[in-house]
Amino acid sequence: MFCFFLQIIKIKTLQIYISKLKHILPIFLLISLSTIIGLLLIRWVFTIEFEIFDFKEKIWNFWLPVLLPWIPILIWLRPRFKILILKNDHLKFFFQFLSAITITACLINSQEYLTTATGKLQKLSKITDIEKTEKSRYYKLTNFSVATNYGGTHTAFSRSGRNNDLNFDIYFVVPIFDRKSTNINDIPKYWYGVSFHEHTRSRRSDYRNKNLYQEFYNYCLNNMKEYDFYSLDHFERTPTSDEKQNFIKAIEARTQKKSESYIILEPITQKYEKRNGNKFQWIFGSFGIGFSILLFALIWPKYNEGEMRKFTTSKKLKVK
Repeated sequence: MFCFFLQIIKIKTLQIYISKLKHILPIFLLISLSTIIGLLLIRWVFTIEFEIFDFKEKIWNFWLPVLLPWIPILIWLRPRFKILILKNDHLKFFFQFLSAITITACLINSQEYLTTATGKLQKLSKITDIEKTEKSRYYKLTNFSVATNYGGTHTAFSRSGRNNDLNFDIYFVVPIFDRKSTNINDIPKYWYGVSFHEHTRSRRSDYRNKNLYQEFYNYCLNNMKEYDFYSLDHFERTPTSDEKQNFIKAIEARTQKKSESYIILEPITQKYEKRNGNKFQWIFGSFGIGFSILLFALIWPKYNEGEMRKFTTSKKLKVK
């Protein structure tokens, strides 16, 4: 008899769990799919195919993936979590946050994949051919030379992380020419960009931070003196970003002229064919991890039948 009642309880528990899944998962999957595909299409049409917008890449690769999922989650998914009996508001927010972080991770990976996958490689015989070809993200130069005697540098300081760590980003630029040039009369338009990054704990004193920065700066200078500018597979054209602005500041520090028309090329040693890495796999991997955690988390909350009836009734009234 006890085993019989235990079996009934198990069946009842499974039925409740399935009811929760049927009520929540279809909307979650619809929101996820439409958000991911929608953002990919918008970016492809407006920035890649027709170049209508010229937003910084961080907006597409980070800020929109972080903020965008919350709109459909708060409008359509949050009401469905009301059928879960939870002890406090923190647990209620947990399910919303878990849904958002799952979609965000997938969005970030899909946007990074779109960035590299749609980047075409243009082969140029000389640097000035950039103006004669279709604008691309990647370039392979057959012949070029750099004027190391005409370099510029700029340091960007920023704070990040929970501990408010201090970051040092040092940007170096040197002009790119078709052939070796020692006399530079006009301001060069094409620049070879190299950057270095270092950070330090916020708890350090200002004196120690200054010393660390000076040591790091000297290290970067020595590195640039021995830098092999020609050991690369191809160049990446620096897109609209904070990095491009910092490279431009390095150019302006050298030329004493302000301009947004400079073209900065950064060296890429990895083969062009490997530019995507594992980004495509991680689109599904990141979603799979978050989705699995959500499935597991939905086992524990109890089922509020009253809220379910209320939700169903309000839905029927809206249809009428």
